[in-house]
Amino acid sequence: MSLNTKILPPLNALIAFDAAATSLSFTQAAAKLFVTQGAISRQIRTLEEDLGIVLFDRQQRQVRLTPEGRSYHGQIADALHQIALATHAIKHPPLANQMTIAASHAVASLWLMPRITEYSRAYPNTDIRLLVADNVLDVDASDFDCSIGFSTDVPIAHKVDRLFSEKVFVVSSPDFLQQHSDLSAKELLATRQLVLDNPTSGWFNWPDWFRGLDIPPVVPQHKVTFSHYNMLIQAAQQGQGVALAWDHLLSDYLATGSLVKALDETLETQAGFYLITSLEGSRKQPLDEFRHWLISNL
Repeated sequence: MSLNTKILPPLNALIAFDAAATSLSFTQAAAKLFVTQGAISRQIRTLEEDLGIVLFDRQQRQVRLTPEGRSYHGQIADALHQIALATHAIKHPPLANQMTIAASHAVASLWLMPRITEYSRAYPNTDIRLLVADNVLDVDASDFDCSIGFSTDVPIAHKVDRLFSEKVFVVSSPDFLQQHSDLSAKELLATRQLVLDNPTSGWFNWPDWFRGLDIPPVVPQHKVTFSHYNMLIQAAQQGQGVALAWDHLLSDYLATGSLVKALDETLETQAGFYLITSLEGSRKQPLDEFRHWLISNL
């Protein structure tokens, strides 16, 4: 079927409709598109008149899609997304020797950076763009060639490699452990705990660790709370308290002795860190080289 441009509705009206249908809010759609709520209402009304159907039920306090509106949005949403991807690809053509790696702050700073340095020595002609996000699994796959993230379940993606499972145990600086060498395990845990605030879904915190090992929780005399795990680990290195360590994530710090295992108890987890390759990334030779290099050097 050839394209009949005469039956196409106004593009601005489609964009306004998509934003409103996605958020089910004219106010949120207006904020997303940087226009007024009235402008969104007018665009959708124009689209409804053009199509000859009602797209939204406006009788409720929260607008809802009519069955016709839901069906129409389901058919146009992917088309608009494909137009956006095609436009981005034209404006930002991928470089043959460049790859984009997405990772969380913790993975990027604690584990990935030293390995990127080693990889760059082996493949000096590859340019690397590092995209850092709090929850890398929520990043749009069109924005990266590969990502490295933590998940309790196997992610659903074009290509997934499980890098390693994780063990969680207590660490501290050597000086902190030496200063408290006369304390029992329970007393050591009660000194000062370093706590991660609002961790990524599935990320183990102190209550999870005690529960996983079936150990009565120890309430600390003091605690310090951090918004990012790499800040927490820096505090542990400085001797500010005891912290929960992820085996592979902190392998370099344990190897150099800047952190030491403070207790024998170790929680074996079913969670793991995964390398996720996007469809676009799978077509790039540098990404294929990086994937094989990373897996072979775990």
